[in-house]
Amino acid sequence: MEVIEQLAIAEQTEAQIDTAREGYRPCSQRAAILFFVLNDLGLIDPMYQFALDAYIDLFNLSIEKSPRSPKLEERILHLNDYHTYCVYRYTCRGLFERHKLLFSFHICLKILEAAGKLNQEEYNFFLRGGVVLDQENQMDNPCSTWLSDQSWDHISELDKLANFHGLVTSFEQYARDWNLWYTSAEPETSQLPGEWDNTTNEFQRMLIVRSLRPDRVSFCATGFIVNNLGSRFVEPPVLEMKQVLEDSTTRTPLIFVLSPGVDPTSSLLVLAENCGMAKKFNCLSLGQGQAPIATRLIREGVREGNWVFLANCHLALSWMPMLEKLVENLATDEPHAEFRLWLSSSPNAAFPISILQAGIKITTEPPKGIRANMKRLYHLIKVSPD
Repeated sequence: MEVIEQLAIAEQTEAQIDTAREGYRPCSQRAAILFFVLNDLGLIDPMYQFALDAYIDLFNLSIEKSPRSPKLEERILHLNDYHTYCVYRYTCRGLFERHKLLFSFHICLKILEAAGKLNQEEYNFFLRGGVVLDQENQMDNPCSTWLSDQSWDHISELDKLANFHGLVTSFEQYARDWNLWYTSAEPETSQLPGEWDNTTNEFQRMLIVRSLRPDRVSFCATGFIVNNLGSRFVEPPVLEMKQVLEDSTTRTPLIFVLSPGVDPTSSLLVLAENCGMAKKFNCLSLGQGQAPIATRLIREGVREGNWVFLANCHLALSWMPMLEKLVENLATDEPHAEFRLWLSSSPNAAFPISILQAGIKITTEPPKGIRANMKRLYHLIKVSPD
């Protein structure tokens, strides 16, 4: 009888656990979406590689640090919001400036797609545009004096989508209004001619901008991200080298992804000075004949707790398999608590993926825009104590 009661209690407990687990399914779905977004980044640049183990650690950190709530719906909202921005902040420090807006936009679209709020045909059009295969039956361009044939092809194909029927004929009816919209400085915020201003949502307006004024698509995307995710997803955080260091471990390589004309050595020297590691900082620029020295520096660093900076790894690709093995050994060795391995490399498809996945990536490119640069400059100002 006692065994039967224990089995009943165990079954009840298991049912409660299953119910609780199912309640958090939206969080696992969001986490999966974001991980696949990170995986997609590798298609843009070979240096953008991310490991599942590191991502799971990041998700666990979000669970720990996100705001609590006794209400399940609020807890899910807080966790998803915190983790989404955590992934953005963590990833942005390793992305080139030209890819940061694209990253935010991809996050935004994938979240909307998973929620069933993104029309797949319209999304495909945004990605590929319109190519007219049947030129003979295509309506003649009524605005040929100012509208290019390529733009008209886009409009002709856009008209075939369910929510855009009648778009082609509106260029005959409202040719002057379309010209005013087309020539406006900020068409993405200007009123669309005819009924189109009332019948299109924000993403659909973006398709029209993409068809007629592709130069304004990035501005559209920025507004779209702000309205769906918030302004913080279009304002990449200022890189804090000390924070990057704190996020690392003795087993985590810190990898500078180089931009032309930018050398991270000086900022790394300042960090070493501020952390009391200036006398234990070893720097080596890789090249012909430097491999044995680099190997020795890493082994000494592991043993003695030095910082080792190996610059220009792209100039020593033949030695990368050895470096890969040394990094793998960090997982089983017991490095000195102060040991850190810093690397720098230009983007190169031959750079070991395992090192990229194991490490923290940092781009050296200065931010775009006056505001972003001012924030960076203010952050770099060292305030002297009174």
